[in-house]
Amino acid sequence: MEPRSTIIFWQPIASPHQEAFLEAVAERCAAAYGMEVILGVERDLPPERSAQGWREASHRHLKVVDISVPANHAALAAHDTAASLHVFSGFFSHPLVWAGFRRLAKTPARLAIFSEAPEQPWQTGWLKRLRGRVLAARWARRVAFVLAVGGMGCEFFSGIGFPKGKIVPFGYFLDVPPLAAAAASRPTDGIVRLVSAGQLIHRKGIDLLLRACGELPAVGWRLDCYGAGPERLRLEQLVRSLGLADRVALHGVVANDDVRAALTRADCAVLPSRFDGWGMLVNESLAAGTPVICTAECGAAVLVSTARLGSVVPPDSVAALSSALADAIARGPVKPQDRAAINADAAAHTSATWAAARFESLLTGAGLPLKSLARVDS
Repeated sequence: MEPRSTIIFWQPIASPHQEAFLEAVAERCAAAYGMEVILGVERDLPPERSAQGWREASHRHLKVVDISVPANHAALAAHDTAASLHVFSGFFSHPLVWAGFRRLAKTPARLAIFSEAPEQPWQTGWLKRLRGRVLAARWARRVAFVLAVGGMGCEFFSGIGFPKGKIVPFGYFLDVPPLAAAAASRPTDGIVRLVSAGQLIHRKGIDLLLRACGELPAVGWRLDCYGAGPERLRLEQLVRSLGLADRVALHGVVANDDVRAALTRADCAVLPSRFDGWGMLVNESLAAGTPVICTAECGAAVLVSTARLGSVVPPDSVAALSSALADAIARGPVKPQDRAAINADAAAHTSATWAAARFESLLTGAGLPLKSLARVDS
């Protein structure tokens, strides 16, 4: 009797950013192939993530296993036949995920990687690339495919030596329901509402956004920033020094659902990061039917593929960011038909359902014996 096929995702935490995708994969694989999908995680959601407004992921179709328990780690690693696919995230820096990878690399099990590019500052970036090249030289032949997050992820994995034919451009994905009439409504005062959300840290570039706003006309727009972090006091001082206190509000941390609600009332979201492996604000904004301005150093910049969806600017450029903001303000509030079209585009090309179908298409190429499983016809 052939072993039952299983897909196991090894990750540091059960992230709400991957919840919808993993649920869609589990539901799809169970219905189509009778296949179990498991998520092994090293730890609970860290307190610092909760403090940023993250919530615990909730799973109905996916079995979640705590791999910090040695017996659980061993049980997942025991799925070591060619009928099982193991997908690893965070193995560059998380020891239990890395231990699972090293153990399973010596077995017939199918292996895949799901990863962003690491941040590579000039002081330590060379070391991360060197470690990546060593890993690729040893294990690339054992990896069926790499789900490379964003354009920077594709460049990183290609640069360290993974064959381009194994690198699949990928990302993080949300459920994208159609816009409800109430969700699509917004104030009618003509003010262009800008929204940004994320940690108040140097990497996120909120200081650049504030300086760019300082170059805008004094009327016709408002910026609401959501998030907390060590730069809060400095950013508040910058708001005052630039004379923006009547147009810019730093709200602190709110629940992610509240950020999404704000996006449905906004006319443009802004992600001015100096580096972001992905940047879920882009997904959330497009799902809400709201265009986005982000930098080229955001992995999710690949989603901003047309002018209707927004614009991509160089990182660390106040002038470029200010110009893009000025263009968004000149266009005025988002028209209902444009909001609906952006939402429809997100549903068609960036939803969890779309991503799960794309993932399923990779399974046969990974060598899983799907033809030996009874597929349920719809």
